[in-house]
Amino acid sequence: MIKRSGIAALVAGALVAGAFAAGPALAKDGPPADTAGPELLRAPAVDAPQLQNTGIWQADPIGICMTSAYREGEYVHQGCVYDDQGGGTQWRWPNDTLLRNYTYPEDPAYRRNAADIVEVRVKPEADATAFRVTMNTMTDPKLLGLTLALGDSDDPREAPHRANTVMPAERFVTVHGTEGDVVDAATGEELAAPEVAVDLERRQVEIRVPHTAWEPTGSERVAAAAGLWDGANDSYLVPQLTADETHPGGAVAGDPTPSAFFDSAFRFDEPFEAPYRDNDQKRAIANGDLSPFFADVDFAKLADGVDDESGVPTSGYVTRIFASNFEKAQGRRLPSDPGGPPPGSGTQQGGIATGAGEGSEGRPSVAFGWPCRDDCVPDLPGRLQRYMVFVPEAPAPKDGYASMVWTNGYALRPGDDVAGDRDLYRQFAERPGNPTMVIDVDARGQDEWGYGESGAAVFEAIADARRHYHLDTERTAMGGFSSGAYMANKLSLSFPDVFNKAFICDGLNVAPSLPGVNAVADKVGDQLGVDTVTVHEPGSKLSTLLPSRRNQPVMEWAGVNDDFIPYTITRERADAYKNGDYDYEFYSWVGLAAEHLVMCKNGMWQKATDWLGDEPRAVDPHHVTFVRNPLMDDPQSGLVADKAYWLSGIETRGPEPGTIDVDSRGQGVADAAVPPSQSEIGATDGTFSPINPYLREHRHLDTPAAANAENVLDVRSAGIGAVTVDPKRAGVDCDAELKVATDGPLRLTLAGCDRTESFDGTDSGGLAKPETYAPADPLAPVGNPVQGAPIPPEVGNVPQLPLQLLPPLRFPPNQLGQDPAPGAGAQEDPQG
Repeated sequence: MIKRSGIAALVAGALVAGAFAAGPALAKDGPPADTAGPELLRAPAVDAPQLQNTGIWQADPIGICMTSAYREGEYVHQGCVYDDQGGGTQWRWPNDTLLRNYTYPEDPAYRRNAADIVEVRVKPEADATAFRVTMNTMTDPKLLGLTLALGDSDDPREAPHRANTVMPAERFVTVHGTEGDVVDAATGEELAAPEVAVDLERRQVEIRVPHTAWEPTGSERVAAAAGLWDGANDSYLVPQLTADETHPGGAVAGDPTPSAFFDSAFRFDEPFEAPYRDNDQKRAIANGDLSPFFADVDFAKLADGVDDESGVPTSGYVTRIFASNFEKAQGRRLPSDPGGPPPGSGTQQGGIATGAGEGSEGRPSVAFGWPCRDDCVPDLPGRLQRYMVFVPEAPAPKDGYASMVWTNGYALRPGDDVAGDRDLYRQFAERPGNPTMVIDVDARGQDEWGYGESGAAVFEAIADARRHYHLDTERTAMGGFSSGAYMANKLSLSFPDVFNKAFICDGLNVAPSLPGVNAVADKVGDQLGVDTVTVHEPGSKLSTLLPSRRNQPVMEWAGVNDDFIPYTITRERADAYKNGDYDYEFYSWVGLAAEHLVMCKNGMWQKATDWLGDEPRAVDPHHVTFVRNPLMDDPQSGLVADKAYWLSGIETRGPEPGTIDVDSRGQGVADAAVPPSQSEIGATDGTFSPINPYLREHRHLDTPAAANAENVLDVRSAGIGAVTVDPKRAGVDCDAELKVATDGPLRLTLAGCDRTESFDGTDSGGLAKPETYAPADPLAPVGNPVQGAPIPPEVGNVPQLPLQLLPPLRFPPNQLGQDPAPGAGAQEDPQG
């Protein structure tokens, strides 16, 4: 494989009519632009309204959750997104896939996210102190209630307006819409009315507290919290047991005075392993005491314009937010939003879909999530999204850190990979001499199977990470677990030239799926070709795409006695690797390590970190094979897989997939002989199981063999109607001889050469046309028998039991005694 040197990334790409357009690489002087993958990788950072400054505000946002800095005379605190779950039990997977804490009113105006604080800023003015609070969602500012607790007190004091919460304070400032008041926290006396301005487009509330009511000196305690406002009663809306159209739900059963707050700022010590990093907040809100969350703001630093970045981490676990190119809706997905999951599907945010109302589509289907395509509103549709990284302690190599992009399984979040010194992050980060950053992407709820904006979010996160860290773009691997492994396979096969390697940990083969159930129903694990309890997406089968992996080594893990993803599913790909000409490693685990929920949490990462090596991606290989599958395209989300390496504009002759294979003789090399697959039996240790046996099957290809250079392209086509070749990158010129075998009409263009030739034929030269995965659905005529039935739209809006004192029930558990959290030494020595 050939590594490009001195290639500058093309910072371009525009969103045109809702789709990213990618042109062919032209034959011209100078190094070619990097055309690998979707244009999302090269698009400039999005100027999201929430991150914009107007008026007196000038400082750049931080972009790292739960951190603060002094910038441009402003104190800037970066909150996070979707951490507005109120108070109650510290749920962990799988409980939090079904059970929520606080729930928003069902009125769509709340978008189930109206009290989610993204950022808080403080700036001194001549006669007032200015605050700016940015929200993740804002459709109507009158729905929002904000409380600032300013100054300190010996004991916590009751916040006003029926907040049912105490905080230390000298003054309380409460704002709703463009109105508000400042009261003495000790007496409740109203002292002044703050000046309040709302920027609805930017979802920002600016509050000016006059010095006549509170004049800060030196270092002052500042706290902030958000809830929902009851305009009719001039007070906060307090959660009931269950939500209705105008009232929130989720109050802990037996609590007569539940806290009205959904979210708070200045939570610097939240553990990284909590799904949305709101573990401590849930406990505090359930207790009605937000005393732990505050900032000591140094007004002398602000007056002197001192910049101080000491609160912004430069290594260890980091949760980042970025602005996406897409926002179909604010907040969270609602049951009435279009493109919804069919009844019976489990989703990350809403639990199991039980209703069949306006947004539900199709007949009942038992599945993990659903392919959310261009016409669908994903679980987390907002503009701001998040991902997690672990920045290695070791300095970046000259060319930058290697990276492993990771997508998780059903309803799992990046925090579920945080487990201690043998977790996914630390094991890759601490590769000796080759530190690697894991980019763990939330992907808008993860359970959209890598389709639509869920898949786009992966490339957006990669682009954001590359903007903020020194990463080697030639060494970006793609990996994932379970349904996230399906996503990793789908994206690395659709865009193979982006990734140097792929690591698939117990991955499914079709989407969507509920593998244990489908295995029982189909007997052969989602391979029957007929939909049974699950409706599968046409064209979603991955094993048909494997020929695209010609220049991309792969490692896969599977479990022989895996009772969740039957071995028949993963074995299909193992046999394809073994019988083909792939560079691969396939581990079949036995025993406890073979169990689905243990395999990728068992600390056995050394097998993967050793294999990852430092080999760069293929850029201009002499031989390219690519499966074009238009059934997977989501053009409005920037996902059109019609190019690879020096091939572009690949079109099938119909809606079905096709395969193109082009071997250039111009580079003076040819495929080396393919060695036989080898196998061995071994064992390794783990954090759950001390001995983990495995069968390792593998083949590693030799470098291409030297051959006579000829100005010839050998082309084979099965189902492909058009293709463009960049002759310079392929190693030929505009006069190249074209030797073509095709099973039908093929139009071949040499880019930059003013040369297009057409060919016909009935023989692809032995190249197999991929099957079109289109399972029959015998239940389709029945439709949805519960359509419009008066049942709740989903599981989740149920009363909270009084379990808030329980410790987090994480499964599988962390390494014993390890629960990494922010703070000096906490990440280097993650002892709980």
